[in-house]
Amino acid sequence: MKKHFLSLMAVFFLLSCNPIMKKMYGIKDPELESEKGIKKSALKNDMDTSNIVTVYSRVYPKMLKGRSIPDASIYDSRGNYIEYRQSDTSCNAGLFEFIPNLNVDTKYNQPDSSNLSVELFKFRDLKGNPIKEVEKADFYVLIYWAVWTGKLNKNHVKVWEDLAKNNKNCRVKVIKVNLDFQEHWDIADQEIIVGSAKKKKMK
Repeated sequence: MKKHFLSLMAVFFLLSCNPIMKKMYGIKDPELESEKGIKKSALKNDMDTSNIVTVYSRVYPKMLKGRSIPDASIYDSRGNYIEYRQSDTSCNAGLFEFIPNLNVDTKYNQPDSSNLSVELFKFRDLKGNPIKEVEKADFYVLIYWAVWTGKLNKNHVKVWEDLAKNNKNCRVKVIKVNLDFQEHWDIADQEIIVGSAKKKKMK
């Protein structure tokens, strides 16, 4: 688990250590978050709290690798991954147009990569319990977010979810994947993950 952190934690501290970004967007240093704290942050940003999941500690470092926050992954009804980016260098801004235009009659770029059923095994509810099967839908939008990203949750995460809910072309199920450090993790895992993050920041 430790070997992933030199590259993984860069995504946190690239933003959290930049004073301008912190002031503009209310970004803070990542901390251990509880169910209560996560829901409080979601409600503060007018976000639905009924579809929030967390990530199992043992797969958390790998989940972060190469991922920006906030961001999203999209899957079709069969659980096949859909690539919304036009290129490897595209940012997540494309989601603002891609999500409301999801349609079962459209053919999408579907590289042979992750599958929704595999991803669901990585998730836990806000208490740390495995999640149940999700309801059937035409598309699934997994939105990755964190309490520490501040206002980005309101002007990105909430907007993406609203766009999904208001899509009249198909049924879109949103699952918001919280990527904060979790209080429900085993103490040993907390020490490895949080400790590695703090060491990275101090360098």
